[in-house]
Amino acid sequence: MEQTMSTRSQRGRAVQTKKSGGVSRALYIAMGAAVLLVIAIAATVALQNRQTAATPGREPARPATNVPMGRDENGFFFKGSAGAPVVVTEYSDFQCPGCAYYATALSSQFEQEYIATGKVKFVYHEYPLSGHVNGAPAAQAARCAGEQGADKYWAMHDYLFTNQRQWSGQADPRAQFVAYARQIGLDTAAFEQCYAGNRFRDAINQAKAAGDALRIPGTPSFAVNGRLVDTTGATSVEEIYTRMRQAVDAALGAR
Repeated sequence: MEQTMSTRSQRGRAVQTKKSGGVSRALYIAMGAAVLLVIAIAATVALQNRQTAATPGREPARPATNVPMGRDENGFFFKGSAGAPVVVTEYSDFQCPGCAYYATALSSQFEQEYIATGKVKFVYHEYPLSGHVNGAPAAQAARCAGEQGADKYWAMHDYLFTNQRQWSGQADPRAQFVAYARQIGLDTAAFEQCYAGNRFRDAINQAKAAGDALRIPGTPSFAVNGRLVDTTGATSVEEIYTRMRQAVDAALGAR
């Protein structure tokens, strides 16, 4: 739950010179300062290019399960039967390390035991934390992927979490998201147009506001049939996951 470069120049010690020599020295100093400025600009551009360089992401490890996928009336993407007796909503931030841990280490077990068996409809509710500058852009990337199919949303979801360290610290992760879109097999031109146009910015902001209204304590958080799982005192994602499973089992047993 839940980074500056500076340049410095020194002048030489002043010495007694003739007037013409002083003019030459001033010229040399000005030229030297200009060279330093060019070097600083080049270094800054090189740093930015390094930060935004796109390389292929690691292929997510996903269970060999075939579950229904869709988008609900509120625009959120889900997995599982639309008529499942229990609805689990995850409030999550794509840049949150704990959320990445749940997605990459725990979610496949839950999917196999509860979602693939028809017991649970699992909804992903974006909740980008204000301290994570790339959380909202990543959520928009997932929504833009979702324009080309619910399965594409979940594919981007998996790539974002599996490769979180690759993009989360970039000044502009756009090129990296396009690289994932290409790996997923999206129409990259349509994806880029959607992302560049901030098509889902308002929807992501509204999703964040909805989570704020529910007083989400942090990410990841879960709600079972609309009721937030109490995670008071929880010290690990595993403990949060255990409490969520207990709430699901209780809801299933009450039927």
